[in-house]
Amino acid sequence: MGYAQLALFEANDEANTYHSPTRPGFFSLLVAGKGGEKRQESYRLTDMPVVLRAVDPTRDTWLSQAEFMKPNRRVVNLARIGLLFADLDTYRMPWAAGRPPEALAESVLYWCEQEGIPRPSLLVFSGRGVQAKWLLEGTLPRQALPRWNACQCHLIDRLTGLGADPAAKDASRVLRLVSTVNSKSGEVCRVVHVEPGESGQPRRYGFDYLAESLLPVARWDIEQQRKERAERALKGSPRFQCNK
Repeated sequence: MGYAQLALFEANDEANTYHSPTRPGFFSLLVAGKGGEKRQESYRLTDMPVVLRAVDPTRDTWLSQAEFMKPNRRVVNLARIGLLFADLDTYRMPWAAGRPPEALAESVLYWCEQEGIPRPSLLVFSGRGVQAKWLLEGTLPRQALPRWNACQCHLIDRLTGLGADPAAKDASRVLRLVSTVNSKSGEVCRVVHVEPGESGQPRRYGFDYLAESLLPVARWDIEQQRKERAERALKGSPRFQCNK
């Protein structure tokens, strides 16, 4: 996808790939003040287009990646989440020194291909590093959080060579908002790669497909183990025991 098209991915456009103002619930923004202090505010998803348009692009700003039932981004309040993500501190890696954002994106894509990881739906230059995001075909409810956490852990482990931040893998995480400045570098956070999907939209993945690609035990193995346990339990029931 060309740079002109990527430039169209402003704050609302990128956020709308995993948030929806038509759903109930809340999202959060973390904003750095002039003195460096950070202030967090939560807003209804229905207000997201207006809120994001009002963000001051000259302030460091971070957006929650998940949606919450209450105006607080604690995991206990998680309502749903629609992506997997990794915050790649490429600026800490010697091989990345001096590389422009687009070259960093190519390196991430190459690494994923070598590791057998599906190509990220979006790559966002955070001003110093890269945010990699895998959009889902829908959202996961809080009941799926344990399996989502497992996928996140294995994803971060496999991206260690790219500088994946091990502390940035929980569902309550905030990542830099597109079109806002990173004051540490003076660079503006922007989308640098969109993996094409249907109708020109970013590619989306089924969660089961991503889990099978990332987890050491494939889903069919888990299902087979469950089936075998169920069969053993059934054989041990009274109606399967011989009369004495």
